[in-house]
Amino acid sequence: MFNSLRSRLLISYLIIIGVTLLIVALALLALSISQSSRILPTLRQLNTISQGVRRELVRMNELDRANLESMQGLLEDVAQNQDVRIVILNRGNNRVIYDSLSEASPWTGLRAGEVVRPRGEFQNIDPGIAVGRYESPDGERWLIFSLPLTLRGGNQLVVVFGRLEPGPLRFFGETFFRPLFQAGVIALLVSILLAVLISRSVARPLQRMAEASESIAQGEFDEQLPLQGPDEVRRLARSFNSMATQVDVTQLSQRDLVANVSHDLKTPLTAIQGWSQALLDGTAGTPEEQRGAIQVIHDEADRMDRMVGQLLELARIESGQLQLAQDVVDLQRLIVEVEQAHLVKARERDVDLTSTVGPVPTIVGDYDRLMQAVSNLVDNALAYTPEHGKVRIVLQPYGMSFTDIIVSDSGPGIPPAELDRIFERFYQVDKSREGTGERRGSGIGLAIVKELVEAHHGEVFANSQPGQGSTFTIRLPATTLPPDAG
Repeated sequence: MFNSLRSRLLISYLIIIGVTLLIVALALLALSISQSSRILPTLRQLNTISQGVRRELVRMNELDRANLESMQGLLEDVAQNQDVRIVILNRGNNRVIYDSLSEASPWTGLRAGEVVRPRGEFQNIDPGIAVGRYESPDGERWLIFSLPLTLRGGNQLVVVFGRLEPGPLRFFGETFFRPLFQAGVIALLVSILLAVLISRSVARPLQRMAEASESIAQGEFDEQLPLQGPDEVRRLARSFNSMATQVDVTQLSQRDLVANVSHDLKTPLTAIQGWSQALLDGTAGTPEEQRGAIQVIHDEADRMDRMVGQLLELARIESGQLQLAQDVVDLQRLIVEVEQAHLVKARERDVDLTSTVGPVPTIVGDYDRLMQAVSNLVDNALAYTPEHGKVRIVLQPYGMSFTDIIVSDSGPGIPPAELDRIFERFYQVDKSREGTGERRGSGIGLAIVKELVEAHHGEVFANSQPGQGSTFTIRLPATTLPPDAG
């Protein structure tokens, strides 16, 4: 029953309202315990009633109609209509001559000294007038307000107006319970309305999100949610859309990975199977043919080994399992070492390989991994640069906070439309390999470069024009070292 958002919102609102009303009720109950808060309102009412009776009795006295019988008729009506007890005392002997509650315990008399006058506004009334709390002979506590009265015949009377003193609970019930109950009913209706409106605005996007999640589970990865509802729901929808897009891209990448691996492994496996079959059935009969078959098998197996190794390396990097060292990197020495390591290969291909290094900001990172990234770019440049071509490695600062490692070649170049995809796994630009005499690469090297550079909080990008060569740039952020750092 309470599993839906609407019911939970309603319950939470009711709890808040209930706690609030309880706190208010306790505060009012504490106020009800105070004698002044309970006594003064009743005494004010008795004072108002006595003033009205005084005016009426004065009018009757002026008309010569003021006698005890006519007064009793008036006082009985007032006592019944105003829910008060009215007692008339002979002022001379203090005896009770009239009591509107004759069936109740009779009052034998009342003196001003027997009445406890409360503090506050009634302190300034004539001390001879009894005002305040009075305990009757039967032990009941009354709140009274007396009115001295002299009739035309000279009779001096005291008219006493009284009500039972309300206890804290009675006073609370008569004074505060009804408005509290009305407030609770109104709050309940408002809370139901708010629960319906808010749950509708929140639950509807969540329901759409649940439906979209089910669609994604069924393979529909193009599902996108509208950015509606409260800020938190919009943020959740935005994150969900981003997640759905990433899942879609990941699924496409996985399909491309399987297709590309299958395609790239098919060629060497076919060659290995063909030449091994030739060796087995004797087709490659001469020693030269057998040596050639063995060489092809060796080369293709080596190619597959390199491809698998690169895939494992890329998987380690993307999964976050690769732990990078955090040392000060001497980039000038790194560039020189990369150049020396590739000079033999460059001379074999009759390619002019040179480097230019200058002072650059300090870099903190993993020396071996940065060398691997630069070496991959140089390998790539040498592989696709024709004879008598040039490959340049340049180390230079970029502004005050970055360092650029630039590897450029004089190869066939890359079409601009394909520059954004060359760092994807297995993506190969076939036209850039035409005329180089180089076997096809695996299409993984540049993806590894991208992952390694981004692991150093840098970026790698390429610029190229068909027929004018290509330029790859690794841009690394500088690191501020403490004065005592080595």
